[in-house]
Amino acid sequence: MKTELTQNVIQNVIQNGPGEVGMTFQEELPFEEWREIGQRFGEATKRFSWALGDWLVYGGSKYKKRISAEMYRDAEDATGVDKASLLALATVCRRIPLDKRILHLSFEHHQAVASIANEESRFEWLQFLAGKQSQPSKKILKLSISCSPKEPKLITKEELENRKRKFGRDNYVVHLTRLLSVLRKTLPIMDDDEVEALRADTKGLRRLLDAL
Repeated sequence: MKTELTQNVIQNVIQNGPGEVGMTFQEELPFEEWREIGQRFGEATKRFSWALGDWLVYGGSKYKKRISAEMYRDAEDATGVDKASLLALATVCRRIPLDKRILHLSFEHHQAVASIANEESRFEWLQFLAGKQSQPSKKILKLSISCSPKEPKLITKEELENRKRKFGRDNYVVHLTRLLSVLRKTLPIMDDDEVEALRADTKGLRRLLDAL
């Protein structure tokens, strides 16, 4: 029954799409087939980020002499994915090689771990998460990493509530997370003048952090 259902789903997808601007379905599509089509799309979506990121990493390392600095612009035209997102995908795949990835962990969870600068700490966090029976939300994982990047440790609900009460509306984590996200996407494509401007703009912030 399962094999027959799968064959029907494959045949439906082949005959009816997806096309360039949508997909049509047969008039009397059984619920089970409709549900399995959705599951297959879900699996394809999960794999897409890894596949596209690895494609970019491979191209950047294999064809350095043939790919200009406009590689990401070309990739943007070819895939329809914006340049910033392509950079983010490639960064995750470059920082976490295939043999270090955790099968039951989402790409977004890997992306949070990829934000850790130290390679050894990244892999320690991945091993820590691999041993968990249930995975934390992406929000909790990001916050935990920002609090303890070198030592894998998930923030507890009590600690989270204490942080909310302590910082209230002035909680810096949200703003810092947004800043880091923007910088990770834009730094790789900045020219020298833009980098110098960034250094000047963040001089006060760096002085403040050095004083801690």
